[in-house]
Amino acid sequence: MAIVAAPFLAIIFAILESGLVYFSEFALEKKVAEASRLIRTGQVTDSNTAHADFKNTICNEVSQLFDCSKIVLDVRSFSDFQSVNDTGLPDPITEGGGGSGGSLTELSNWDTGGETDVVVVRVFYEWDLILPGGITQMDNLRTGKRFMSASASFRNEPYNAIQINP
Repeated sequence: MAIVAAPFLAIIFAILESGLVYFSEFALEKKVAEASRLIRTGQVTDSNTAHADFKNTICNEVSQLFDCSKIVLDVRSFSDFQSVNDTGLPDPITEGGGGSGGSLTELSNWDTGGETDVVVVRVFYEWDLILPGGITQMDNLRTGKRFMSASASFRNEPYNAIQINP
């Protein structure tokens, strides 16, 4: 029984950690999509929302899973979708050797654009694994952590042109 217990428990904990990681990635992706709607509809522009306030909007829903101080938010606007491709987006990971990424860099661009601009919202996070990466094979950074990202790209609505008659 002692010979079987250690591998059995390692497998059980690996399954639990894998489930937690995938659930957390899904929760982050969902919240980024919801929060990005505030930019798309012009609510962020109208209320002069700051970078930190928007980051808090995302953090309020996922704070049970993530350390909000470690979430990196990068928002960039472009004139059209082709400009995104032509200009490119900066890599959030520093160079790393050995087939895995380095570490997360601090990107903090905050450009929500104007009406009909194309906006790319990206959120990055370094997840601390509970089990050593050798057991779950879920570490993808040189630091032994899991890199998570969520993004949304969209064209802003013509929010100033929309008027509601009472």
